Amino acid sequence: ENEAAPALVAVHPNHEFVSVSIGSDIRVFDLRDGSGVKLVDGDGGHRDSIRSIRFSRSGKLFVSAGDDKLVKIWDTITWRCVSVVVSEKRVNSLAISNDERFICFADKFGVVHLVDLRDYKSSDSFPINKKAVPILAHYCSIITRLEFSPDGRYIVTADRDFKIRVTVFPEEPLHGAHEIQSFCLGHTEFVSCLAFLGNDRDGLRLLVSGGGDSTVRLWDYASGS
Repeated sequence: ENEAAPALVAVHPNHEFVSVSIGSDIRVFDLRDGSGVKLVDGDGGHRDSIRSIRFSRSGKLFVSAGDDKLVKIWDTITWRCVSVVVSEKRVNSLAISNDERFICFADKFGVVHLVDLRDYKSSDSFPINKKAVPILAHYCSIITRLEFSPDGRYIVTADRDFKIRVTVFPEEPLHGAHEIQSFCLGHTEFVSCLAFLGNDRDGLRLLVSGGGDSTVRLWDYASGS
């Protein structure tokens, strides 16, 4: 009952802002002049612990989500909350596709949901009652981390049952089943963090993972070795 969410930090890709969240509170600081940023949210902000915060690759969007089952999408030009997506379960992790067309978030039951951003226009809000669509699942294992690969071809999910799953992320992810590319199996405790090395220009498919077994592992994630 007294579980506390960790402090989270997200840095704008152009180093213009840094966002920090503790509990249900989000604070944003403008690194260009050292000032605080006022967040505009007519919904009153998050009501429970925040579990994940992310900037999009261009820095135009910022997304926050957590135990209040809300996924909030912010425009970083105005710092106004432009849309709220309601999840059926508590949200544990989220990621934004590299082309900024989609948001994916994972709930406490291990289901990954997708939100389509293609109808978003800067300074305009999303349609009311924006829906999220389930696209894949870890079969009741809590997903601890969710990431898109540097080339955008895969979505990588880690869970409390020691697994790392690499799934093909198609051009139209709302249509058809999602093909599993590989499993990276070797951790003996929960996996808590993921990071990619290199990018598609280097021709590398390297992933680093760490977790509760006190090991750091380097993977060729395309093959799972």
